[in-house]
Amino acid sequence: MVRFLFLFIWLTACVPSSAVDVGQKAPAFQLRNLKGKETALASLHGKVVLINFWATWCGPCRAEMPSMEAIYRHYDRADFEILAISIDTVPEESVRSYVDEFGFRFPILLDQRLSVYELYQARVVPASFLIDREGVIRERILGAQDWNDPEVRRFIDKLTSKVK
Repeated sequence: MVRFLFLFIWLTACVPSSAVDVGQKAPAFQLRNLKGKETALASLHGKVVLINFWATWCGPCRAEMPSMEAIYRHYDRADFEILAISIDTVPEESVRSYVDEFGFRFPILLDQRLSVYELYQARVVPASFLIDREGVIRERILGAQDWNDPEVRRFIDKLTSKVK
């Protein structure tokens, strides 16, 4: 019993005490995109940002991404941006081929070392974070989301509205 209790305490001490969550400031990061340029979250301050962690091998990601493309086309770039962060460890060309196959136009960032994935403590893919204009996380979604859902669109509309 004592051995089990010691193991439990040791394991829980190794786990971060709290996940990045709603109401917290979104952790800053900078990653390279598929065009070879660095993209920093801080450069999008003043916009609503959807951060989405995904992978080419992830079936639910494949199902979710067309609705992400739809909202990317729907909202004005001055108000809304998507940062789709690939956690693939495969060569960059594989990610590029996947994106080209489906014709996604939203920015794809590469996190091959999983540093931002770990920073956000996403733990699953897909995992999404909706960040308001002030840089505060307003929604954390683990698993696939239909971004065309009317309730989701109303929430994004509220975040992108310039009227408080």
